[in-house]
Amino acid sequence: MKKVLFLGLGAIGATFASQFVDAGYDFTVICDKKRKERYIKDGFIVNKKRYDFKYVTKEEYKDIADLVIISVKYNDLRDAIEQLDGIIGKNTIILSLLNGIDSEDIIANKFGYDNLLYSFVANGDSTKSGNVVNHSNKGKIVFGEKDGRSTKNTDILVTIFNQAQIAYDLSHNILRDMWWKYMLNIGLNQTTAVLKAPYEVYQKSDYARDLAKDAMKEVIKIANVMGVDLGEQDIEKAFDMIMKLAPTGKTSMLQDVESKRITEVDMLSGRLCELGRKYNIPTPVNKMLFNMIKTIEGMYE
Repeated sequence: MKKVLFLGLGAIGATFASQFVDAGYDFTVICDKKRKERYIKDGFIVNKKRYDFKYVTKEEYKDIADLVIISVKYNDLRDAIEQLDGIIGKNTIILSLLNGIDSEDIIANKFGYDNLLYSFVANGDSTKSGNVVNHSNKGKIVFGEKDGRSTKNTDILVTIFNQAQIAYDLSHNILRDMWWKYMLNIGLNQTTAVLKAPYEVYQKSDYARDLAKDAMKEVIKIANVMGVDLGEQDIEKAFDMIMKLAPTGKTSMLQDVESKRITEVDMLSGRLCELGRKYNIPTPVNKMLFNMIKTIEGMYE
């Protein structure tokens, strides 16, 4: 059994950690001392079942991990990975489950690209309030090597996920898949946060659909100039899925806004607008959404 380490127990991290427990696959959660004390006291309630994971601080962990699964908030990523100093070895596989297109680059700036697999979570609907996590669909981990090859590292991950009973897809075009998910989040998360509406808004309103599609089209333009072959058909594919979502379902960014939490807008339109400036491609819809969400955050009391 490989030495698996989780960094980050948000809705996604806790959902997959609970599956490791249910499958009897041993792992450890690394966190700071304050979180460790709170986690031990409160535990995690995932779909009404209590889980008490094994927690260590950076100072307590005396081993080199075989696999590190990172699922912290984007805004916390740079600080969080400091906890991994001395724990990442030359053969440690690193997997980042964050949305967006640059968490791998942020991690690689510290630990290098050699054993970094690209990944994201698809089809999950986990939500978290305090220590309580609920989901009707656990989701699956989509992962792969940047160049699409099957390698020793992808084989190791397939073995671990099979043993831990984690749903997964091994992608041979992971960058395109990540950009498609990024496009979906750009169109969906941000517009629901601004409209303060569940998925039903897209199923009923042409105006809402047009707003989301216009934001997605800006992603396609930048993806294309960066060598990723997204097209208009990918927007239609996204909306085929959106139209089947539970009408009362909410994006994570809408949940953040409703709970008056800082969102991950920097990772979405913030990053896209940066790339737009770099490649001289206008991104007016995403600039507007960015300004609106930053305004909403600034009005929290």
